[in-house]
Amino acid sequence: MSAKASKKQSALQKRAKGAGLDASTVLRCTEKAANAALLIWQRCQVCHGCTVRDVLGAMLGDGASYTMADLRYDLKLGRLEALAAGADAGALPKPKPRPDAPLAGQPLPEASLDEFLLFLQCQMRMELREHTGEHLALEDPQAEKMWPDVEAFVTPNLGATERWVPYHTILGVHEIFLVQHVHDRKEWNERQRFQAMFIFRSHCKRDLFLEAQLPLMLAKKFWDNPSKAFQPGGAMEEAILKYRKKTGKPLITSCFRIIPPRVLKDDDRNLVRSITDRTMRLLEVADHAWAVLKDSSKSAAQKMEAMSERIREASGLGDTWAKMLTVCIDLAYPKAGLLESQCDVGTGAAPSLRCLTKDGKHADKQEALGALLKAVNNAKTVHAKSFWKTLKLQEARIRSHFKRYSLVVAQASTKERAMSAASLQVQLCEYRQFRHSIARLKYGLPDDENMRGEADTKTRLCAQNFVEFDEKRGVASFKYPGDDKAFDVPAKSVGGNQSVAVRVASMCFERLRTGAPRAEVEALRNDIVKGYRPGEDAPENNEAWEICRVQLSHPSPLVSFQVEGKDGKKFPFQTTIGAAGGVLEAERVARLCFVRIEKGATKEEALKYRNELYKASGAAPATKSKGAPKEGGAVVRAAKSRDAPKEGRGAVRAAKSKDAPKEGGGAARAAKSKGAPKEG
Repeated sequence: MSAKASKKQSALQKRAKGAGLDASTVLRCTEKAANAALLIWQRCQVCHGCTVRDVLGAMLGDGASYTMADLRYDLKLGRLEALAAGADAGALPKPKPRPDAPLAGQPLPEASLDEFLLFLQCQMRMELREHTGEHLALEDPQAEKMWPDVEAFVTPNLGATERWVPYHTILGVHEIFLVQHVHDRKEWNERQRFQAMFIFRSHCKRDLFLEAQLPLMLAKKFWDNPSKAFQPGGAMEEAILKYRKKTGKPLITSCFRIIPPRVLKDDDRNLVRSITDRTMRLLEVADHAWAVLKDSSKSAAQKMEAMSERIREASGLGDTWAKMLTVCIDLAYPKAGLLESQCDVGTGAAPSLRCLTKDGKHADKQEALGALLKAVNNAKTVHAKSFWKTLKLQEARIRSHFKRYSLVVAQASTKERAMSAASLQVQLCEYRQFRHSIARLKYGLPDDENMRGEADTKTRLCAQNFVEFDEKRGVASFKYPGDDKAFDVPAKSVGGNQSVAVRVASMCFERLRTGAPRAEVEALRNDIVKGYRPGEDAPENNEAWEICRVQLSHPSPLVSFQVEGKDGKKFPFQTTIGAAGGVLEAERVARLCFVRIEKGATKEEALKYRNELYKASGAAPATKSKGAPKEGGAVVRAAKSRDAPKEGRGAVRAAKSKDAPKEGGGAARAAKSKGAPKEG
């Protein structure tokens, strides 16, 4: 993050609700939030009594990350109030009861496995009606009795809201679209269909995909480098903007509930940029997932875990995205059996899982899901028997209706007492929302308090939400959660360069996030700034500041990125700490080369320029040893002790090989070897 970006972030924090709002400001949930829509009430509950620092980046109950944009919006509409640091927010406001509810004043019955099985029978009736127009008889009288409540819950979530997920996940509005318009498309090969699935998932708007994106994706040239089309100012960005201006239609599904970060002044362009940026991240995830999927040496469980972990680590994603994307892959490859017995438990399913597994014997959510799956498949109650009988009858009619689509037929062929973990996980999400619905509509309650989600404030700590440049003190500074003492990087330690000071502070923040002790991170800071050398640098607003970042986790710490030459082809480029003489110098040289290539320099010209910069820096030439260069000690020790976390959208994952790529003209060869880092 540059100094300019840091100042902007700091200004946004102070303007969120008038003057005086900073990281230690306490937030209070208001009555306006308590009587708002359920999702708003739930997210404001999470903020009540917390500081701005606590909530920024917190993973909320619906799986979304709470951002500065969310905070400004909630403050502006009066859902939250800003209090002085250390103030007591008091008790949560109580929502007004609904006296017109038919069972107002009566207690809401607890969730149960039998009730869950009744709900699933009603889900099957609704699914058959919506997709075929046929009526499904429910022989279980209790399911028939529940039907009006399920119908009242589902109906508002049909149509444009796109929020209802039927019993068979593949018949959801987005999933069946992928079956019909992506997986069934003959013009693309298997890998292209796989990538197209991730492109659609970045926004989940069907018209947008068909009208704006598909025409570009049908061109063979698009598949030479799909990410290129989504780069700022690229063909896809312009096509989506044109679609937006022509139709005025939404560009992302309402299911996402995403407020895009402000990077451009124009609202439409800002929204489009958030979609294209997310798409590039998802395409990177898709490349990794494809390699894992086709790795015959891994078991289904190993593949699922590897893909899930990669998704969770990606910037702006997390547990709920991991659940959604692994389910998508599982639906597209049913024979792989990825989610037959285990599945990521998204934040939306966790409360239902907790309510239906109350014995507290399970070590984690996945273990609890396995236990509940076993209970569902082995249940012998009257309602369980009715469920399996109804499922058999309903699936026969679904298979008949969708017989031309093999993926639908595959999912609608459940063996008796063999529900998959993926189906269970998805329906737990729906069951949770159903419980909230009956709490409000029948009992006059704000929600089912037992089904409330919890914020995970440990999962989304991000340097850009904390690092600020303090003009008065002349330091890039942050307070890490749980540590009241500010961590400072004086600008004078890097020649007065504010952008570099902010960059060093961001590296230190990320190192603390891995669990490193403060003393070790202070030593890392001191070691890094020792290597600073003044000189020409990239413009402050150039994306080189985001892309050209050192990989301290690499055996020979380096800056590595891919860049497109003027011939339209991408090639890898890198600088190393050893050759440049320091972390900051390696990044500065990389930024200057990046800018030179942007202006039209060839790879050979850029390599020559890089070597001239190396020589001008006065650094010793790079050695051929396999170990990391000796650099004051702290950088190397930190690199060896922990994997450096990724930073920002342009971050590059470090290679897993023990062999460091060679410098100079061998960069291209290194990219093809096992030692080359995977590029973003």
